Amino acid sequence: MSKISTPPTPSQNGGGSLPQPSSHRERDDCYAVVVLNLSTRWRIIVCKDSIQWILQKRSAEPSHSGEWRGNSYVTHRDALIELSVKRGLLSDPSKLAILEALPPQTHKQALKRVYS
Repeated sequence: MSKISTPPTPSQNGGGSLPQPSSHRERDDCYAVVVLNLSTRWRIIVCKDSIQWILQKRSAEPSHSGEWRGNSYVTHRDALIELSVKRGLLSDPSKLAILEALPPQTHKQALKRVYS
């Protein structure tokens, strides 16, 4: 298993290509620590305190106003993968590979180093 040394770029995590100012509000489209965009309405972020991953669902399609809301909160990578598989969000093998490269558990110091 490889160790993530830098956060995925927008092209690696399925995000857009236009730069946006970063936000520290987890509900915002331009939240600073998005690990992976799974689809237009699902994504995984690191919480603002760097202690857990959050599987979020957007409250409306991106072309409409809406915000991201936490659906599941996990501290173990395998649980995050399992949740994503159960929701049918990992049909693309490259997305699974990104999740498999995450640390096995969240540790505040490790996540801060990776995503700072």
